[in-house]
Amino acid sequence: MICSNKMLQKFKYFTLIVTLILLNTATSLSGQVTGNMALYLEAIKSFNQGNLVLAEKQFREVAQRDPSNDAADYYLAKIYTRNNLPAKARQSAISAIKKDPSNLWYKLMLAEIYKIEGNIDDAIKVVDNLREENPMRSELYDGLIELYIQKGEYVKAEEVLKDIEKTIGVNEGTALTRFNLMIYGGKQEEAHKYLEEFDATFGTPRTSTIVGDNYAQNRKDSLAETFYLKALALEPSYVPASFGLAEIYRVRGQYDLYFERMNPFLSDSEVNPRMKIDYMRQILTNIRFVQTFLPQVDTLMQNMYYAHTADSAIAYTFSLFLVQVGRSGEALEVLHDNLKNYPDAKEAHRQYLSLIYYLGMWEPMETKSNEALKVFKNDTDFMQFKGIAQLQMGKRAESIVTFKEILKYSKGDSTTTVNTLTTIGDLTYQEGNKKEAYKYYDKTIKKEPRHLPALNNYAYFLSLDGKNLKKAERMSKITIEEEPDNPTYLDTYAWVLYKMGRFADAKTVIKRAMVYGGKENADILDHYAEILFALNEHDLAFIYWNQADKLDPSLGIAEKIEKRKKEINK
Repeated sequence: MICSNKMLQKFKYFTLIVTLILLNTATSLSGQVTGNMALYLEAIKSFNQGNLVLAEKQFREVAQRDPSNDAADYYLAKIYTRNNLPAKARQSAISAIKKDPSNLWYKLMLAEIYKIEGNIDDAIKVVDNLREENPMRSELYDGLIELYIQKGEYVKAEEVLKDIEKTIGVNEGTALTRFNLMIYGGKQEEAHKYLEEFDATFGTPRTSTIVGDNYAQNRKDSLAETFYLKALALEPSYVPASFGLAEIYRVRGQYDLYFERMNPFLSDSEVNPRMKIDYMRQILTNIRFVQTFLPQVDTLMQNMYYAHTADSAIAYTFSLFLVQVGRSGEALEVLHDNLKNYPDAKEAHRQYLSLIYYLGMWEPMETKSNEALKVFKNDTDFMQFKGIAQLQMGKRAESIVTFKEILKYSKGDSTTTVNTLTTIGDLTYQEGNKKEAYKYYDKTIKKEPRHLPALNNYAYFLSLDGKNLKKAERMSKITIEEEPDNPTYLDTYAWVLYKMGRFADAKTVIKRAMVYGGKENADILDHYAEILFALNEHDLAFIYWNQADKLDPSLGIAEKIEKRKKEINK
């Protein structure tokens, strides 16, 4: 199967129920003024929509206005955890606990943070204390078992499991815990046998689905289908079973049934969006499948997007699909909406600008680059977008200024520095300032002696000048040693040899360029013809000049042909 339903299991004890959170925090808010309450509710809305940047800003303002608001600290801890800032998350969680020491959820959050930090002992201490205070809460036992498993202390995990079975008896939770404990202990076959026996008597949608997953992974589709159908008979809307059944249908080629099952899965906003992204990206790699079932795949993608319109990763995935199927305008709208949702997120700006670049929308690209630079001052990525846009609009002088500005802020980033130096060299040469261009090429090569684009362009321009040809030959030779099948580099080397009067050597090299794509390049054809003409192979030279003229009449090759014919006839 492409995606295991184990990913769908909400078995982790850290998973919190939003309803309970809201009930738990209601008393903390009861004394606040209407303005604070409105801001708090807006912050929760932003958080639930996945707009963590705005939610963080709003919760921090709530905490500032009302320092006694423990719920704001709790949500900040969740945000910092998602943003991989465990130290800040721990600080916020501890602050929430100080304000409400009796809150179970806050302490669980702290345990989760300890776990993320790798501080398993403190996480165990927190959960064990909670278990003593709340002996009937099975999720606390589950969490403690998980922590002991993570430490590899299976004996202690087994002891906790026995405690829970004595306290609340055997149920789905304990059965799955024992199942997982067996799996971690390397007893896979025994674990699956145990769970199937439990399911036969006390079956739940979840246990039936896990048994079905096991059969599906072992390519026993009929048995897997039986258990998925059993799960759906118990709970018709159970997404993990529906997903598993959909995969069975896909493998069998029963695509009508596959799409019928997949659409509810992708439409369910409760399903983890990252899981959907991973799954759909694998589906989209099958180009033939996408082309055959484009309308159905389009519906899947739209269902996924509209279930999570505020999720950036979903928006990026959907936009890539739209570009892939030739609907770039719609993709642009999706990324524009995402940018409105996340105006302070660098990736949102970068994705939008990347698509504008792909579409060749140069004026909007310059405008949007400037907008991004207002938020991310002196950011070299957005400066590069701006410089490229200016260049494409014919603003070469302005583009040079932009790229020189990039050099000021790319210190420490050798790749950006070297590429920028090369770009400035190219642009200043085009502006007619050869001396300045060569200065930048020299700087590039000093920093990176085998930087191929700089070596190639520098060598070619020197050959056009007819100066420093030995230096040009040395530089160009490096490029074809590194990339012996690159037609551009081969053409440059051949042209340098031609300028040095080494016509036979030049012919040998440029013939190789022709093999690797040179026949489709008017400039290379022109050079080949020049070399042939120098070797007195006039008839063949005119054949290639005619081919070059057909490819690109703007090169003025027709006039060259007439001129060379007159030279021969003199």
